[in-house]
Amino acid sequence: MNKVLTIIRKEYLERVRSKSFLIGTLLGPALMSLFIVLPMLLAETGTDDQRTIGVIDLDGSQFEKLNEILVDRGDDPVNLLLINSEGRSPEVCVDEMKNMILNESIHSGMVIPKDFVESRKLTFYNKSVSSLVTLDSSLRPAMNRLLREERFALKQVPDSLYTYLAARTDWTAISVDASGAEEKQDETVSFAMAFVLIMIIYIMVIMYGSHTLTAVIEEKSSRMAEVMLASVSPGNLMLGKVLGIGMAGLTQFGIWAVAFFFLSQQGVSVGEFTLDVGFLTPMILSSFVLFFLLGFFLYATLYAGIGAMCNTVQDSQQFHTPVAMGMVLPMLLLSLILRAPDSTLSVVLSLVPLFSPVLMFMRVCVETPPLWQIGLSWALMIFSIWLASRMAGKLFRMGILMYGASPTWGTLIKVLRS
Repeated sequence: MNKVLTIIRKEYLERVRSKSFLIGTLLGPALMSLFIVLPMLLAETGTDDQRTIGVIDLDGSQFEKLNEILVDRGDDPVNLLLINSEGRSPEVCVDEMKNMILNESIHSGMVIPKDFVESRKLTFYNKSVSSLVTLDSSLRPAMNRLLREERFALKQVPDSLYTYLAARTDWTAISVDASGAEEKQDETVSFAMAFVLIMIIYIMVIMYGSHTLTAVIEEKSSRMAEVMLASVSPGNLMLGKVLGIGMAGLTQFGIWAVAFFFLSQQGVSVGEFTLDVGFLTPMILSSFVLFFLLGFFLYATLYAGIGAMCNTVQDSQQFHTPVAMGMVLPMLLLSLILRAPDSTLSVVLSLVPLFSPVLMFMRVCVETPPLWQIGLSWALMIFSIWLASRMAGKLFRMGILMYGASPTWGTLIKVLRS
């Protein structure tokens, strides 16, 4: 046991004393938060380029109304330019507008026909597909509103009645726990916090699992493993490496957790996103820690076995990528969990041990599943870790002292069956 502790101490100190650990600890949260904070900042600063839209108003009465609606909606990046159509044929006006689009004096253009109120038909001219973003986000809703107002005016509907009929619903989200207690919920903050925690699990498991792989390969390449195996068994060597690197990951996470708690107490916010520890219920917090630990040990054990079979990092790529897909695929399936967290497909996928750290934890954050499902996922992951450790132990014992030709999938399967 003392020898295992020595290996754990060596692996732990090697990582926490490195510059990469310091840089990752300082910059890791900043890089991960960019996925949430940067879009919010861009949305608030309104960095969209000013876009001039040419308008041919054949009726002559819609341009000013459309402009007022855009101002009322706050569509600042959209600037309307009236193309004179008085005494000119529509074809000539359209040709002029096309030339203006081609020489980039305007971004795009639209034609409002005389019978717009009855026909509802509009024509939009553009040079690139990106213009359709402006059409969908600004022009389409503004013209829909203009059509409604014109039709209400045509039928002589009073303004007060129009205001009454055009009113929109005002929603308040209430979260209900198992005891029936109610709590006001901010969906944006809840989703953002869940996504940040999932990103931490994803990045930490992949990163420290890869550290285990490279650490084993480096010691094997430098023949340091031969020296260590003279005084410790292959199984204990693998165990010491996995635990030492795992403790380094927990240390980094602990630093982040303390910093996060401190910032949340100071009321730090970015735009509409506020750091709020209220989201971290006991269930979410305990699930996060367990899924992080179980996910790390599962992947680190697999990586340790793979590393023992390989002579260089390049050799390991053919095995590294398929294992890493166990974390990548769940990230691609998050939208499925968000839409239907209790569907049969969501339940089955979240119980797959390689997927559970991401998918089951996402279900816990979105809508806490039955406790038996959470417990079953933990049990399946523990069993998978036991199974992976047996497989990795065999690979480690057989491969740590093997040198020469690059390993193949056939070699790996042959060692496992031996």
